[in-house]
Amino acid sequence: MSTRPKIVFFARGFQAGFYPELQDERYEAIYVTLTREEADQVRAKGCEVAACFEADFDSIAPAEVPEHYLLTSLMSERFLGRYSQSERLTILGKEIAFWRALLDEHQPIAICNELIAIEISEVLLIETRKRGIRYLAPMYCVIEGYFYWLPDPLTLSGRALDLPEPTERTLAMADAYLDQVRQSDYKPYYVRNLAGRRNFKPLATGLAKSALWKWRDWTSRDAMKPGAFRYETYTEEYSKRPQVFAASFTKSYDALTDISDEREIVLYPLHQEPEATLNYMSEFFSSQVATIENILKCLSPHQTLVVKEHPVDKGALLRPKFQDIRARYSNLAFLPAEVHSREVLARCERVVTLTSSVGWEAACIGKCVFVMGEIYWDSVPGVWRIETWPELRDAMRTPVDQIERVDPEDARRFVASLAEFSHEGRPLPNPKLYDSENVALVRNAICIGAGIEPTGSSG
Repeated sequence: MSTRPKIVFFARGFQAGFYPELQDERYEAIYVTLTREEADQVRAKGCEVAACFEADFDSIAPAEVPEHYLLTSLMSERFLGRYSQSERLTILGKEIAFWRALLDEHQPIAICNELIAIEISEVLLIETRKRGIRYLAPMYCVIEGYFYWLPDPLTLSGRALDLPEPTERTLAMADAYLDQVRQSDYKPYYVRNLAGRRNFKPLATGLAKSALWKWRDWTSRDAMKPGAFRYETYTEEYSKRPQVFAASFTKSYDALTDISDEREIVLYPLHQEPEATLNYMSEFFSSQVATIENILKCLSPHQTLVVKEHPVDKGALLRPKFQDIRARYSNLAFLPAEVHSREVLARCERVVTLTSSVGWEAACIGKCVFVMGEIYWDSVPGVWRIETWPELRDAMRTPVDQIERVDPEDARRFVASLAEFSHEGRPLPNPKLYDSENVALVRNAICIGAGIEPTGSSG
């Protein structure tokens, strides 16, 4: 029997292929999956799967769900809303029992997963906290090739970070990064080289997978039928691809040149849907239609709200729910994903965002930024943290020259401190994910995060 400390890897999505690469002589890796397909991926890499929630679902006796158990709510879960409340409570009880049994059996010193994005991960977090088990959830550092472990995987807020003082090394890294960000053509690496709006391959994939997921939803509609339960559904995600493809031939966008120079532009960068930064990090603003309407209620008669699509979610604003509000409000303009955010920032001084990286870029180039969600840069001096709609209305009515902005030195020291806090490596999707050097760096960071290696062994 192994005497090495155990780390549970909850392998979801891309992690089912990547986590098997992270086996290490310093710890024993225990693999757990959500779906049967993910379990097959892990086994295909030669690893044993200790538990699979979907495969084990029928045999799990649900635990009693304590009152007020969840830290968020049933609403935050993106997949399970298709089931009744009574079914949801049974599923939640099974999630609790699933993790309790696994944690009690293996007694891990740490969990490796992502930030909380679905209910079963939230349950895992609750149960690990009760046992004092470390929960390792990675987050990109703004410095490419670095990441850090979230102190609290239920929030991305900078207020949860206890950042160290920067060193000359990380201050130099911050200077190089900020020089790039301040370039007029800057794009984060994760939105470079994206497929075109009318690329046929994503459309064909959308049509095929939309049909597949509709069939899967139909066969799993009764969660309690033996062998039927399926946690995830991607029907909406894939169905919108042909919808927006068709709409791209019949619907149009606005143009910045159509907006009079006498109007003050306020930018709201649209978030990709669905996304954890909406459901969990912006829990009370997750309906972007309602968010846009409420921002409009905060504007003065001479202000225009410009909403720009996320680069990876081309056509989102052509969907009926957004077209409906566009038709009803005269001080609202929609821009396509292809418009560079810097073109819009050149015309505006105020940006309202939930967690968008465009908000951080705007702060770095001296714009007034108002943030309503939870994101790593929300604690930087000069970023306005908005808690209520009346607060936002007051901010929108405050003359621009009276609004505090981020001082360049504060931005520099924040980036440097974040780099100091981070580990070298790329544990999240990127072209270098499977490089042997990267795998070794991530393994070492896991050992540091789990307390196996001393802090400072990586970075």
